[in-house]
Amino acid sequence: MQITEFNHIVHKIKDKMYRIAFRVVRNHEEACDVVQESLVKIWKKWDKLSEVENKEAYCMTITRNMAIDQYRSKKMDTSNIDQHYDLKSGAANPERSIIAKDELKSVRAFINNLPEHHRAVLELRDIEGYSYKEISDITEYSLEQVKVYLFRARLRIKEHFNISVS
Repeated sequence: MQITEFNHIVHKIKDKMYRIAFRVVRNHEEACDVVQESLVKIWKKWDKLSEVENKEAYCMTITRNMAIDQYRSKKMDTSNIDQHYDLKSGAANPERSIIAKDELKSVRAFINNLPEHHRAVLELRDIEGYSYKEISDITEYSLEQVKVYLFRARLRIKEHFNISVS
């Protein structure tokens, strides 16, 4: 395996790997460790990667599974979203900025309390922008399960926040 090929693939997906790990372990240092361990595992299995059709999904699956293992072994507390996200509002007044920040906290808290399979599919699709097929590859859910979980997660959000769809 060529190190330049490995570096090329890793450079494209390292930020996504971190975000997936962080969503599971909810800690910056732990997420960085998970990504590093995932990269070592991917490097060791690189010869098998030539057989994989979607290398990105393969790497994301390894990262997600290692993050889940890390989370289960530590049972870590969730971190406060304010420590990791800086909400920039286009609003001219501070009141609107505070309202937007509270709304974001409320939505994030609700999403965090969704069942794991709903939350994972929702974040991969609506935040990361993966296709249904890629989500199916990453999570190892069937394509139909991905669609159902995404539909149900969105429906729960709409119902909770009284969002009407015309």
